[in-house]
Amino acid sequence: MRGWGAVLLGAIVAVGPAEAGPWARDLGGFYLRGLVSSETLEGINGYRADVYGEYGLTDRWTLTGKSEAVAYQDSIGSIDRQSYRLTARRQLWSRKGFTFGVEGGPVYGSAIAGTYGCDEWGAEARLSSGYSGVRRSLGYYLFADVAAISHQDGCVRERAEFGYGADISDRIFVTQQVWLERSNDSADSNKYESQIGYHFGHVDVAVGYREEFGGAYEESAWLVALTTRR
Repeated sequence: MRGWGAVLLGAIVAVGPAEAGPWARDLGGFYLRGLVSSETLEGINGYRADVYGEYGLTDRWTLTGKSEAVAYQDSIGSIDRQSYRLTARRQLWSRKGFTFGVEGGPVYGSAIAGTYGCDEWGAEARLSSGYSGVRRSLGYYLFADVAAISHQDGCVRERAEFGYGADISDRIFVTQQVWLERSNDSADSNKYESQIGYHFGHVDVAVGYREEFGGAYEESAWLVALTTRR
């Protein structure tokens, strides 16, 4: 190993790890999330920040964008990374809580820290599936995504994502997500992340923990996320 490495319609659940799942925003609806984390990689301290947004172009098409950066204090720049992404998501089919969709668009770079990285322009394609429902008047969802990302420098990444989220009261929610990523030139990475948060009307605040598992490196992070939507 040479390096390291959803949004659900608000009428059902107002939580969710953005960037995942097949659901589309309503026409004119938006979602905006900012996240910061304090990270440790093999004993080196660092910080990560990202901004992610969605906008409903139609009832089935959603525009998404993300900017992300990570920096390690003791590095000399080789494991400081930035990335950008702009995609369109199409909700293909939905029935009885099950939904399927596709997503794709241009990307630049990779925010997976390491000696090797994907530093050029490229494209991402994603297939998504999800299920949403209500139990005892509280919403929940599950999703599974697969994605392929190819860069001009020859770096190719393949990723699978799985997760769920649920309101456990009128105000408190939890989410959990797993990422499995493989690459020919950057990171083979397995991560899980858990969050617990609170609904403040149109704004949610969450704290969480993310950790690498089953890999050659030790990596962990504490995070804070702030989201708003309409």
